[in-house]
Order: sequence, then structure tokens, then C-alpha cells
Amino acid sequence: MVLVLVALFFIAKGIFKLLALAAPVLIIGALIINYRTVINYFKFILSLLKRSPLVGIIAILLSILGFPILSGVLFAKAIFDRKIRRLKEAHQIRQEGEYVDYEEVSRQSSQENLDLPPLEKSEPGKKDNQYEDLF
Repeated sequence: MVLVLVALFFIAKGIFKLLALAAPVLIIGALIINYRTVINYFKFILSLLKRSPLVGIIAILLSILGFPILSGVLFAKAIFDRKIRRLKEAHQIRQEGEYVDYEEVSRQSSQENLDLPPLEKSEPGKKDNQYEDLF
């Protein structure tokens, strides 16, 4: 039992070291893939700090201490958010169809169906405008 726990400790320590080395690359990757994910995390920390300063400070300290894990989580969330956004766009295109630039309509069929009365021209006269009487 103790050997299993020691082995898990060393495995976790190795994973943490690998994430510590990859953390800057993961954060930059998260910013490139979906910068809003990282910005929303900072907004969340700021809102925690405004609502409850003690909890906000604890969250900031845990973010600093667990930066390698946090960078991996933010990278995974950025990928996940991008995948969801693309699936939503594909679903919307499937539902509504793709937009086309224009559709050409033949003029002959549209003119045949229109029977309009002759246009009565009205003489331009003086308009009864009470607003102009004010000046």
C-alpha cells in the first residue's frame, strides 16, 4: 500500500515537472487558439476578488502555485471551446443552409405576371405644411 502511494507520488511529481516545462507553450497556445478562455479566467479571478477578497487571494495564490496545471487546463478548455464553436457553426449551416451571393431571376416570367394600372401623375402643388407657417 505504501509502495503504491510512493509510486503515485513520483508519477505525479514527474507529470508536474513536465507540465512546468510546457506551461509557457501551453499558455501561448491557449491564447492563440481561443484568447477569450484566458481572459474569462482572469475575469473570474477578479470577480472572486471583488466578491470575497480572502477567497480571491487564495485563488490567486493557488493559480500561482499550480500554474503548470492551470496552463494545461486552460489549454484544454481553449481547444474544447474552439471545437464547440465549430460544431455550432456547422449545425447552424446545416439548419439554415449556406448563404449565396445572389440568385439570378429571369425577367420574362416576372413581367408576364404583373398587370399594373396606368400611373396617374399628380401635379406638384403647394403642400399644406403648418410647420413652414411658423417661419
